[in-house]
Amino acid sequence: MEDPNQAIWPDFSTEEYNKACLQLVSDTVDNEQAAWILESLWEINNNREKAQWAACKAEEAWQAQEVEEQAAEEHAEQLQCVCEEEETAHLKEHKKYKAKFTPIHNIKAPTRPVNIPTPYASPKLLKGEYCELYFFTNAGLAEAESFNSSIDDEALTLLKTNNGQHLWVPASSTRDKASIIKDKDLTWEQFREAAIHMAKAMKDHDWPEESIKMHVDFWLVLESHPWHHSLHKHYKCSLLLYQSQQHQHWH
Repeated sequence: MEDPNQAIWPDFSTEEYNKACLQLVSDTVDNEQAAWILESLWEINNNREKAQWAACKAEEAWQAQEVEEQAAEEHAEQLQCVCEEEETAHLKEHKKYKAKFTPIHNIKAPTRPVNIPTPYASPKLLKGEYCELYFFTNAGLAEAESFNSSIDDEALTLLKTNNGQHLWVPASSTRDKASIIKDKDLTWEQFREAAIHMAKAMKDHDWPEESIKMHVDFWLVLESHPWHHSLHKHYKCSLLLYQSQQHQHWH
């Protein structure tokens, strides 16, 4: 369909349109009036075609806008997916190579001894698993200090797994349960030593501040509990037993 707005107005008084005019000529309509009637009919038809043309162009423009908006939306979604994938990859890289992205501030050299738990306790603390307080008492830390990793890392021991299989594992990663003092059997002095050292070790192993505070607050409540100052020994032992149970439930 050609644009009716570009149509040339015909001259119906010319010889080209004589035949059409003669069909309208009568006793009451002469040639000039017949030409005028033809012009009016042409104008009416042209206006109708203009309206159809405008509606068609409006529909085409609307469809084009729909296509453009859909393409823009799809492009935005693709960009969002790319950004999310890049962010995920970035987070994975940060997590995998944590030391690479950890900012190094102007850290002062330590002015006091650094207490390092045994190779058995450190992985448990790093994973947030339950670990006996004994390893953070003065005796447990002294034992860790005497550990020779260059020799003990080469030693293997046979360990039975939960599914019944036996595996050879480094002896440093296992401990004889009989040599560990259970939390409930610690003295109050050992408990205080362990609470202080373990809170510091939690911070060194990047525990959340909220989790560290939860443990410290719990231990402080036990320290200030009336039973702690009771003359009856079994009251004090009950507090240590309660601490042992709650400590395991939190892991």
